[in-house]
Amino acid sequence: MPPGQRPAESVSRARQGGEELLPVPRPARGPHEASRPAREAPPKQAAPQRESREPESKLSALESRLLAFEARWWRASGAKTQAISDELELSPERYYQHLARLIDHPEAAAEQPAVVRRLRAARDQRRAER
Repeated sequence: MPPGQRPAESVSRARQGGEELLPVPRPARGPHEASRPAREAPPKQAAPQRESREPESKLSALESRLLAFEARWWRASGAKTQAISDELELSPERYYQHLARLIDHPEAAAEQPAVVRRLRAARDQRRAER
């Protein structure tokens, strides 16, 4: 709430009296909606099951872990380097090689779009500086 503005009377009275707030019914938007009965949810039908289900992600477990790891923020590069060795059991060189190949896959962009965009932008900037 912006400074200098007071809460509505009903809210302040309810808080003072210890009463529980009840939702206020919404008014109808027009005359045609006031006469219309409330809609009932359609009965749910069982979804047809496919014989062969595709996995949600076509990325391997390692690739998903690499993207999730890269999504984390690091205060010091030494901490990230140590975590690469400890958590992923990869050398930093192998980690960055995997990551460089991974950012070109559309599945990676679908799973972690912000991370992939950031990594691609950094790669493009390095290439432009050469």
